[in-house]
Amino acid sequence: MLMLKSAGFAATENNEISSIDDLVGKKLAVPSSTVQDIYLQKHYPNIELQRYNLEADMMQALQNERCDAAIMDDIICYALARKFDNVTILRNSPVPENQMAVVFNKEQTELHRQFNEFLNGLRESGELERICENWIHRFETTPMPKLDIPTEGEPIRVGMEPCTEPTVFVRNGEIVGMDAELIMRFAAHIGRPVEILSMDYDGLIPAAVSGKVDMSASGLLVTEERAENVLFSDPYYNSGSCIAVLTKNTAKGAKAIATQKKKANGITGIEDLVGKKLAVPSSTVQDIYLQKHYPNIELQRYNLEADMMQALQNERCDAAIMDDIICYALARKFDNVTILRNSPVPVNRMAVVFNKEQTELHRQFNEFLKGLRESGELETICSAWIHNFETTPMPKLDMPTEGEPIRVGMEPCTEPTVFVRNGEVVGLDAELIKRFAVYIGRPLEIQSMDYDGLIPAAVSGKVDMSASGLLVTEERAENVLFSDPYYNSGSCIAVLTKNAGDVECITAGTAPTRHKKLGFWEGIKRSFYRNIIAEKRYLLLWDGLKLTIYISLWAALLGTALGAGVCYLRMRKSPTLQRIAKTYIDLMRGTPILVLLLLMNYVVFANWKNGGTPVAIITFALNFAAYVSEMFRTAISGIDRGQTEAGIAMGFTPLRTFIYIVLPQAIQRVLPVYKGELISLIKTTSIVGYIAIQDLTKASDIIRGRTFDPFFPLIMAAVLYFLLAWIFGAGLDWIGRRFNATTTNDEEKA
Repeated sequence: MLMLKSAGFAATENNEISSIDDLVGKKLAVPSSTVQDIYLQKHYPNIELQRYNLEADMMQALQNERCDAAIMDDIICYALARKFDNVTILRNSPVPENQMAVVFNKEQTELHRQFNEFLNGLRESGELERICENWIHRFETTPMPKLDIPTEGEPIRVGMEPCTEPTVFVRNGEIVGMDAELIMRFAAHIGRPVEILSMDYDGLIPAAVSGKVDMSASGLLVTEERAENVLFSDPYYNSGSCIAVLTKNTAKGAKAIATQKKKANGITGIEDLVGKKLAVPSSTVQDIYLQKHYPNIELQRYNLEADMMQALQNERCDAAIMDDIICYALARKFDNVTILRNSPVPVNRMAVVFNKEQTELHRQFNEFLKGLRESGELETICSAWIHNFETTPMPKLDMPTEGEPIRVGMEPCTEPTVFVRNGEVVGLDAELIKRFAVYIGRPLEIQSMDYDGLIPAAVSGKVDMSASGLLVTEERAENVLFSDPYYNSGSCIAVLTKNAGDVECITAGTAPTRHKKLGFWEGIKRSFYRNIIAEKRYLLLWDGLKLTIYISLWAALLGTALGAGVCYLRMRKSPTLQRIAKTYIDLMRGTPILVLLLLMNYVVFANWKNGGTPVAIITFALNFAAYVSEMFRTAISGIDRGQTEAGIAMGFTPLRTFIYIVLPQAIQRVLPVYKGELISLIKTTSIVGYIAIQDLTKASDIIRGRTFDPFFPLIMAAVLYFLLAWIFGAGLDWIGRRFNATTTNDEEKA
């Protein structure tokens, strides 16, 4: 019995699948005669391949446990897996990413040329990305466009396999899907009827080779062998491969996407959130749209999508809505989050923003983007970051170091668009911007700022361009220049799995884990490593701390000097000077420091080219001076006037009387209050992230955006602020004691 139990346990361990290597000696379903079939047959001879004509049959075989896993094109895998509640998708397939294209008979050179011209037009207008995104993410509800397709003339004979969502399938008796829409649009474009010939996938290439059809389209991938016999169009989608396994067989910690259906009385769409709390990223397309069309939903606005997801985890909101690619990336960090794709927010175009005076830079970027799009490299870059942002490397580029830098505003807190990894700003937008800098041969100066500040920074000229997943809107376009779009972004609603209703959706996260729960100290150690040690994140805190000290110190020195001057005006006998000083004090004390900071940055110093740090120092100094001046005035006024008169009677000038008699006593009285105001100044500097300064608080935000662990980043920031305030306070106490000792000695000598 012990031997049988041991064998049973061993079998259980062997059934855990986390990658292709765990399938050696097991059964793997593959679509027949595909790239996956050819690659695995060559590189993994020890895996038993089961070949199927339809991916749907492969998924059914997986359900019946006639195979241990199934591998197929990513977009097909996502679509099929959503029909089952016990399937997990592993993204770490060894099969290289391939290009999806349309196949032509070798004699159809003119038709081939026309299709490439048609495809290039769709790509340049951004329509191609929109078509692909709609069918990939919303194939159940995406309608076929109403096209004026001719009925007379020589028809285009097209081979298709209408059995696979979302490329080509039948809905309500009509052939629909991504490939189907492209073919129908092409027929309308060249003014010829379409004759669709339904056939098995295996027959699509032979039919094109033999001339039975003029072209074939059903998610066909480009290979060298096929290219010897047919003409491939330019690619329209870069396809990866995914491995589908039963969730119960998923290995511990495997990065995956599980799909399931949820309870009937839960949240199925935006209508179920009326009267509930919905987290939205502040000042985004989602925020504007929902505020206008769904006034009965309580919107909670956040600067970081990571904070929105954390609020969802803590059940401070009922759902969170954000851009689809960000939602997919964030939700993969949790095993209890479900993504609803039926968001009412229209699909929007993601683009880069330029200051209106940067017309030449705008033109250059559009040319650069056009080159990437025509070469197919843009789709490759987008696909890599969207699907594998954790491991996608930044390209090694020869960045220019001389010349006028391009000032770019970014919010480096959001995967997969812009985030920090190992101290480097990486992501989809970051790669595009760095490639562009190399393309035009100019250095790059990235300014970190909150999302809310990206557009104002471009409008005011603080930066030349901004890029962090920014979406095109009519209101924004009135004030800035938008580049051509590089990605069509939809919106997704994230809810806790336990609250999701009976609707087809995606539960994204790590596969169910079976590791033991960490103890308190083990959890602390792990959190410390992830937030402080991993990727050298302590350097972010150190750089932020140095900048906080720099701003605080200079603001205090300048503010003290300015406060003394204001105090002087306030105590003059001239009513005009007194009124000027009092107006200044009331203005500074009555204006919120954050509003003052934004005004100084985006209005008063709009054309300042030296970054936000000097602006922050000036702003805090002006605010600090208003309070310091009143402290000085109160302390000086509290000195008995008789002492001044006595000093003058002894032969002192008014100035010497002030310096040697009044000032020492005033300093003794003002130091305790000054100390409190200085500590308040240090803490107030935590808002400088609003104007693109990566201080201590902003550094903790960046770390939180990567680790989703609010404990250590915030605790470390709090501890460092406390130590900073304590050191400054202790320094003032020491100065006070030394000053008191000196004054006492002078009095004793006198």
